[in-house]
This record gives sequence, structure tokens and C-alpha cells, in this order.
Amino acid sequence: MDTRTNIVLDDRLVAKAMKRAGVKTKKAAIEAALRAYVAKPDYSGLLALAGTGVIADDYDPKGTFNSAQSHDALMAALPRPTYGAGKASATPKRSR
Repeated sequence: MDTRTNIVLDDRLVAKAMKRAGVKTKKAAIEAALRAYVAKPDYSGLLALAGTGVIADDYDPKGTFNSAQSHDALMAALPRPTYGAGKASATPKRSR
């Protein structure tokens, strides 16, 4: 389900987001930013347990997800967009 909305955005910020995401539309940039935001781990439940003795005092939740390798693994696990799905693919040429 898509939601239509009108919002005022900082043009420079949107341009930077478009460039960084490698997309050509504002909609695609905003969707990429939202996907990246919701893909980040939510530690609020863990933080609520601080001081209760359930979690070790020296535990660092960010320590489990701070490397580029972890980020790349997460991004690889996300579903790819299905743009153009269902289009017939070209018949491969036979080699001689």
C-alpha cells in the first residue's frame, strides 16, 4: 500500500541522498533512506534492561553490529527491488 503525501524537504539534503543512494528520483531517495533507517537494529529494549542485572555491565550492543562486513551482510539479506519483473528476457545467442 502506498501513501501519497506532500512535504517540504531540504533540496540540498535530498540531492545528497539521491547521489549517495545512486537514484534519480526524490521518491527513490526517500524510500532508500527509510529502508536504511528501519534496517538499523533497535536497542531500546536492551537499554531498558540496563542496571537490572540481566545484561553484563560491560555489554556493548553496538559492538555486535559496527563493522562494514556486518552492514554488507545485512544489505545482502534485504530483498532486491522487483522493478521490471515479469518482462521477457532476451534469448541468449548461441556460440559458434
